[in-house]
Amino acid sequence: MLSLEIIFAAVVAAVIPGGAGDPTFEDATGRSGIRFRNACGSPEKEFIFEVNGNGVALVDVDGDADLDVFFVNGARLESPTGTPPPRSELYRNDGALRFVDVTGASGLADSGWGCGCAAADVDNDSDLDLYVTRWGPNALYLNRGDGTFERARESGAEDPGMSTSSSFGDFDGDGLVDLYVANYVELDPKTAKKRSDGTCLYKEVPVFCGPGGLRAAPDSLYINLGGGRFRDASEAWGVREVPPAYALGTLAADVNRDGRMDVVVANDTMRNYCFLNDGGRRFQEAGVFLGLAYNDYGVAQAGMGVAAGDLRGLGRCDIFITNFEDDTNTLHLAETGGLYSDATYAAGLGADSYRYLGWGTFFFDAENDGDLDIFVANGHVAPQADQMRNSIGYRQKNHLYIRDGNAPGGEPRFRLCSEGCGGGLDVKKSSRGAAFGDLDGDGDPDIVVSNIDDVPTILENTTKTANSWVAFRLRGVRSNRSAIGARAIIEAGGKRQERTVQSGVSFASQSELTLRFGLGQQDTIDHLRVEWPSGLREEFPPPAARTVTQLVEGSGRTIAPAEQAR
Repeated sequence: MLSLEIIFAAVVAAVIPGGAGDPTFEDATGRSGIRFRNACGSPEKEFIFEVNGNGVALVDVDGDADLDVFFVNGARLESPTGTPPPRSELYRNDGALRFVDVTGASGLADSGWGCGCAAADVDNDSDLDLYVTRWGPNALYLNRGDGTFERARESGAEDPGMSTSSSFGDFDGDGLVDLYVANYVELDPKTAKKRSDGTCLYKEVPVFCGPGGLRAAPDSLYINLGGGRFRDASEAWGVREVPPAYALGTLAADVNRDGRMDVVVANDTMRNYCFLNDGGRRFQEAGVFLGLAYNDYGVAQAGMGVAAGDLRGLGRCDIFITNFEDDTNTLHLAETGGLYSDATYAAGLGADSYRYLGWGTFFFDAENDGDLDIFVANGHVAPQADQMRNSIGYRQKNHLYIRDGNAPGGEPRFRLCSEGCGGGLDVKKSSRGAAFGDLDGDGDPDIVVSNIDDVPTILENTTKTANSWVAFRLRGVRSNRSAIGARAIIEAGGKRQERTVQSGVSFASQSELTLRFGLGQQDTIDHLRVEWPSGLREEFPPPAARTVTQLVEGSGRTIAPAEQAR
């Protein structure tokens, strides 16, 4: 039973409009040059495999220091005669938020039923490679070094299932990124029940059937052997020791801060999983023990997307998971001792999310004030939601939650920016994947959202503040070259901030690998250190504000444990 104070606070937060200095986002899709259009089955969504949609990746594929955009596409059940099948598309960033379609020459123009994408330097050759999840087999694309790709036909990671999200992380600590792949259901479309059969109802309206009643597909783990080759370690590492679940979102992060990369999996209608890394040799699933499997009521939710970050500057991994409608998204705060508590309502994130269906999500500093905010892409799975009495509809607004101090119990407090945050957040589509990054080089994060059966939404950050910022591109030497899992920690103006290089987060998407810090009114950084996946701890000279600096492992000053604890 929720206290009256929490309910009152949630209601008040829902009606407070944006304040002065709040971030603003404008819809820049029309002038961006991006003409991609998503295709994911039929408009009516007869089957469950038509509804999950697709992700997006913001990556610098050609090494020119700006972010290009890669859209994963689905497929149609039937294509009109003479119509080419849908394909994934790559857009090169030409500056000033203008993009050019370079799909034809990229090597990425494969058709097939894609879902998501994760990026990392798989072969440690100093450029970013792409892994695309599909309705089997998945595809690894190795970067040739000039922004074009070659599909690795026998990488060993061609998962044959209905894959959704994936995440790279160096799980065995050998300096090469390994790969976790989430799989959804096992289904034969020739025998699957259809929406038009009328056998499956939701809110008294016929909809597609599932996932309940369908066989869940087991997830997979692939260990990197070098040279773009992987081996299936799903059994050896214990991933297959848990019951298969309807997996949608993945996250590779050091959850318990023991120096090893763990995996969090957001499962649809089933308990979430958290695989703790046991010495770089195998995983132990500990979601129930840690408090990540269920919400505060002991209920398994319908997880879609997942995000992680240090919301309070305490050096802990807080986790946020988006869920189905008529339920809240859930904020799991890392507490002393490594366990998690459900802080959703205390943080002001409950009431506003309840009627919405959340997908892609991430923590980011929208207005460069030094606090992490939360973005959520929303959209119903059934077009028939427009006919449902208690639904806000198939197309929904996306949500931006602004950090607004702390709750009385010390939990981070957020409010939904419902007014004054720009026309881009008034766009209504059925959204899925979402990613952030500085697309126009002005120092603040922009957003790209993938919308099912529609064009994407390009959200330009047009915030007018005097807030400063600093950003870092990390390069591993002993660690994996793209520094996946590395943490940068700064101290500025008495505040501690932490960012982690993450691969494959949100839902089926990839945000920029550059680590970006808002400084508010501060123009100087007091301390900067990096904690690398190899275990090395280094201090670097703080750079000037409003700069992007490359930090190379081994080029700073090694920090002894006593110094690190200061």
